[in-house]
Amino acid sequence: MSQKLYVIGNGFDLYHGISSRYSDFGKFLKAKDPETYSFVERYFDIDSDFWFEFEERLAYFDTDTLIDDASMFLVGYGADDWSDSYHHDYQYEINKAVEAISKNMRDHFSDWIRQLKIPDANNIKEEPLNIDKTATFLNFNYTPTLQKIYGVPESNILYIHGSSSDPTDRLVLGHGWEPEDLKTEIYDLENEDVRVIEGQEYINDFFRETFKPTDQILKKYKMFFSGLGAVDEILVMGHSLSEVDHAYFYEIIKNVNPSKSAWKISYYKNKDTIEKKFSKFKIEKKLVLFSELKDL
Repeated sequence: MSQKLYVIGNGFDLYHGISSRYSDFGKFLKAKDPETYSFVERYFDIDSDFWFEFEERLAYFDTDTLIDDASMFLVGYGADDWSDSYHHDYQYEINKAVEAISKNMRDHFSDWIRQLKIPDANNIKEEPLNIDKTATFLNFNYTPTLQKIYGVPESNILYIHGSSSDPTDRLVLGHGWEPEDLKTEIYDLENEDVRVIEGQEYINDFFRETFKPTDQILKKYKMFFSGLGAVDEILVMGHSLSEVDHAYFYEIIKNVNPSKSAWKISYYKNKDTIEKKFSKFKIEKKLVLFSELKDL
């Protein structure tokens, strides 16, 4: 009997009519908190791909522009109109932006996810997918779509980045830059302005706060991945294969039999893009089938 593993990505929710694109979150954020959205516009390059690549783009926070903007509050200590507030104004401006696009935006993201409407099985526009409810599910989504539409038992699903059904769950969102990869400054503590040092620490906090701790997550769910040895069919449904999640796919490959396990990968419109992304995992071509989601 075939043992299946489903890997569920956001395309799965989109197929079922759920407005779960990052661009939908962008609209929600702009309406809910225009100030935070203005920081996103100011310190990220919001081109046509920004919301599509949202998590990866969090690593490209324009800190140079932020420092330039805050520098007008870096008043010299010998200024005639010196005020004690000048000890903190520069750091305050930097921290205000950092907190907005890390903590505030993350909080709004969780609120947005938890208000998404999940249809029931009788109210989806597309044909239901052929889902084996007895299989194992690695779910990159946060929503209870599998349970509500297909009746998959909760015990069969690992919500690798958190579940919206659990109000205490901290939903994981972020970029894949390792903290040690970040630029670090070496300061001359005797001569460097302490305000500049503190401002840089706030910026470093942003990267730490928005880093997706993949290694920690893999350690936490080691038992799940080590239990995949009997899996001989992996169905990837609606996952974009973004680089920030590659470590999870390598972990799957490490724990199944890579020379025998068959892969079925869904694509949306552009098959070539998904084929190119998946080729990085070095799976034999004869074991891989690419198909539109509705045909998997």
